[in-house]
Amino acid sequence: MKSIIHGLFVVFSAVTLYSCQKASVEKNELATSITQNKLIALAGYIEPGCPVNSVKLIAGQNINAGTIETSNDDNFIYVTYKTANGYVLRETHLYAGSCNAIPVNRKGNPTPGLFPYKNTHSNITTFTYQIPISTIGFGKCGCVAAHAAVVKLGSNGSVIDSQTAWGSGTPIVPTQGNWGTKFDYCTCTGGQSKN
Repeated sequence: MKSIIHGLFVVFSAVTLYSCQKASVEKNELATSITQNKLIALAGYIEPGCPVNSVKLIAGQNINAGTIETSNDDNFIYVTYKTANGYVLRETHLYAGSCNAIPVNRKGNPTPGLFPYKNTHSNITTFTYQIPISTIGFGKCGCVAAHAAVVKLGSNGSVIDSQTAWGSGTPIVPTQGNWGTKFDYCTCTGGQSKN
């Protein structure tokens, strides 16, 4: 009888030990999975202290056509156009840098066609420019002028509205008739690289 009890004790101990080890392995696998998912979720995340600056994308001087979101890490400034209310992007033109160096014509009106970053698009709702941090400077302030050509499409895909849009801010040239706008952006020193 003593050997049966001893045998049962050994089996019970082995089962308990195996269960504890299995639970520990499952816990470690779960922790690894959570860590991997957390790392995946954090890929491209900008540390707190580098908040995203968001301004409205204004079409036709008074229509909310989306947002312009600006952020940075240690290497780049990211400017993202996001349309809303049925509008899509056809063209984007972007300037980032010194506030007094935004390209203007002889009359002093902004000339988006001369902005250093530009692209044509095929009815997309989001587009991001990646600009070297040196454009404004690390921990420094400058201006962003974000221009877009946007359209609203009908249910059959035909254009029902076409507008010029700017990231909401102050007039680039206050004394001129052109309503082109700019907004201030200060690069944050707390960002981490997205790469």
